[in-house]
Amino acid sequence: MRANEGGSPALQGGEEVTTVQEYLVPPFEVVERKGIGHPDTLADGISESISRSLCRLYLEEFGSIMHHNLDKVLIVAGKSRPEFGGGEILQPPTVVVGGRATGLREKAIDQVIREAVEEFFAATVRNLREFNVEARAGEGAPELRSLVGRGANDSSIGVGFAPLSPVERTVLQVEKDVRSIPGVGDDVKIMAVRQGEELKIVAAAAMVSKYISSREEYEEAKARVSEAIRRRADAEVSVNAADSGENIYLTVTGTSIEMGDDGATGRGNRGNGLITPGRPMTMEAIAGKNPVSHVGKIYNVLAERMAREMVELEGIDEAYVTLVSRIGSPIRQPLLRGVRICGNVRLTEGLEKEVSSIIDCWLESADQLAEEFVRGALTVY
Repeated sequence: MRANEGGSPALQGGEEVTTVQEYLVPPFEVVERKGIGHPDTLADGISESISRSLCRLYLEEFGSIMHHNLDKVLIVAGKSRPEFGGGEILQPPTVVVGGRATGLREKAIDQVIREAVEEFFAATVRNLREFNVEARAGEGAPELRSLVGRGANDSSIGVGFAPLSPVERTVLQVEKDVRSIPGVGDDVKIMAVRQGEELKIVAAAAMVSKYISSREEYEEAKARVSEAIRRRADAEVSVNAADSGENIYLTVTGTSIEMGDDGATGRGNRGNGLITPGRPMTMEAIAGKNPVSHVGKIYNVLAERMAREMVELEGIDEAYVTLVSRIGSPIRQPLLRGVRICGNVRLTEGLEKEVSSIIDCWLESADQLAEEFVRGALTVY
């Protein structure tokens, strides 16, 4: 069907497709969360931190947000020697920042990057003190810079769904519970598998060596992690399942970037903070993209908000929204507005109009997202 027949002409652009199907609980479910101290999540956070810093400086210097996409952050793990009650960093991890950014008059982009990385690590990883930063960002292509404030910066896909399932909500909360346990660092990874009514949760929790004085204390900390998860969920729980002999998940900093793992922007959680292979997902890296014209960022946030509002309509149990952009076209005019509704409803003209109205309303508010991104009010990983 055609989009917005009888709707706002300003928002007419591409196809709108709405389908309805019966709501069915899937026989199995897989949900993953890479916690805030996981290498991939740290890379996302650094990308977003740099973007926010640049946005503020652009507004101060130019009165508007200029073209930038700092979504190419790589964290190269260092080397460490953890030991009960102490340990040391032998080689600090290195943060390599690539991407594109419009130059500033008063400050070098490299300096902005370094300061943003330092600020982010100080606020996020409680026990990391040593790291290197390599800033390799350059200026973007003129044709892409010209699209800021004028049209979509890319042909891209944004997806969103609502509501979160009970397992998805549990995984989000479990990570916070585990990180609050004494001795546990910020690098916590949760994998949940539901088969019918049976739930299994595998947790990886980086223990901080200076707070763990013996193997006995390490095992006690693992037991506290397991207990915390069971308080939240009726599940079979495994904690640090790779422990074998003297090889245990003991770290100096509480994150595996000190030696065990590298990280990269876009390889971890999607915009809702989860990895959900049974749900529609986009491969788009949201963090670090500019909040004015890059639909890879904007559409993912809008699609989720649209879905949340749609499930408030009577009879709708789940809603899935897909937005596709065409580079250069107005952000308010997607190439595709796709909606899949699950529930005890029929696809009537009235329902189509309500769905269209919700999409129109959120697309009209796209400009307001930039301010939320700059304030750090939106979590995109």
